[in-house]
Amino acid sequence: MLWVAAQTSEAAFLTSPPSARGRVCQKLLELTIGLLRPLIHGPATGEASPNYPANMVINGVALGGFGVSMDQLGAQSSATGAVDDVATYVHLATVVSASEYKAASMRWWTAAWSLARELKLGRELPPNATTRQDGEMDGEGDIDVNGNKRPPPSLMGHGPGNSAVNLTEEEREERRRIWWLLYATDRHLALCYNRPLTLLDKECEGLLQPMNDDIWQAGDLSSMGYRRAGPSFECTGHSMFGYFLPLMSILGEIVDLQHARNHPRFGLHFRNSGEWESQAMEISRQLDVYAQSLKEFEARYTSSLALGTAEPDPGMEGSNINHMSPSGRSSSTVGSHVSESIVHTKMVVAYGTHIMHVLHILLAGKWDPINLLDDNDLWISSESFISAMGHAVSAAEASSDILEYDPDLSFMPFFFGIYLLQGSFLLLLTADKLQGDASPSVVRACETIVRAHEACVVTLNTEYQRTFRKVMRSALAQVRGRVPEDFGEQQQRRREVLALYRWSGDGSGLAL
Repeated sequence: MLWVAAQTSEAAFLTSPPSARGRVCQKLLELTIGLLRPLIHGPATGEASPNYPANMVINGVALGGFGVSMDQLGAQSSATGAVDDVATYVHLATVVSASEYKAASMRWWTAAWSLARELKLGRELPPNATTRQDGEMDGEGDIDVNGNKRPPPSLMGHGPGNSAVNLTEEEREERRRIWWLLYATDRHLALCYNRPLTLLDKECEGLLQPMNDDIWQAGDLSSMGYRRAGPSFECTGHSMFGYFLPLMSILGEIVDLQHARNHPRFGLHFRNSGEWESQAMEISRQLDVYAQSLKEFEARYTSSLALGTAEPDPGMEGSNINHMSPSGRSSSTVGSHVSESIVHTKMVVAYGTHIMHVLHILLAGKWDPINLLDDNDLWISSESFISAMGHAVSAAEASSDILEYDPDLSFMPFFFGIYLLQGSFLLLLTADKLQGDASPSVVRACETIVRAHEACVVTLNTEYQRTFRKVMRSALAQVRGRVPEDFGEQQQRRREVLALYRWSGDGSGLAL
């Protein structure tokens, strides 16, 4: 936690001299990895802790493996992992993901996913389950989706020792929340890096959804309402689990479909069969279900809060505690008469709407910008393109709402960039093909996307966002009718830039 806090803290000893932050972060990271090291490798008995070479850590980011040299490994690696270890991996991975070394973060995410699976966090535990402090479970086993009891799993992991410890409801909820966070991140990163899923739906079909975030933060675990088990496709609340997790459940199905469609041996047969169409229609139906739930969510919280008639409902988020906007400037954009709770609801709806439209675009299967520009299969003249283009314009309109309620895009900066990017590719294609003949709606959409990318660069300055901002500025100049003299050269430079980020073949997306 100290390492995470040191990344952005403005404490004097971290800002003066300028090199202080990097030095402190490096020391804290070495200490963190040193404490995790028995879980990863474990030295032979009697071995000393390794000395971490300087080239293992750059600016507080572990790049060389897990920061542990291979000659230090021993054969007696027997430490039991714990839920806290998974959470530590998540923190390490999140910070590295926000840096320019995005590919390096996958080592930490993979460790978190693997340990979560080893600890069986995707399974619901029975009410009478206990865990011995050596990690072994006592009780009657966990419960599957049909209510059947499984054999007691091992490695639930709550530290060394032999005494039995009853699992509290808080500990059960921690397990659920960590699993669903990893589940959502797995699907998000599958899109970012053009990789298959790691955590499967069947591993958590019996796991309850996370509880109301307000109740969780208040610690009132006795106020829980009904929760469904397994992946959900409906917006239920203001938290990441309420509005973003359902979208990631749908994205996981799109990712699976995309990889099946592009399989080097079986993909052609799959694309030519009716199976692909039926799966795409089912995913489209799920997106429609999400859209309807988003409308109901907005109506529930904006109308009732505006009238002051919101009724407490422990099963729904936001019913008992006002939600505060993460951006101090957000409320001023909609007037002082609108409460922060309504602003928060509007932000959730805007972000949810944008990502939903981007998922419709992804469902069409055109993820790669170079393939879009080449248009070898003449997709641009198909009904599918017209539908996807409508979603691209709608996504841009949702981006405009996002900029109104959250002008610095601070609500979900670590997640939003890839959806903004994928939602922009079709607008770039249209600008490239039509240039000055583009419709006014496309011109407005391009203008909005440029504004959104500029806000993203200010909030979370990463290379791909800086790069694509330049590309979209060039495209915007074209649709406005300003064609430069070196138009051909600019198009070639644009292709070279976009070719860095590929979602076809063995392309790795944003992971350069």
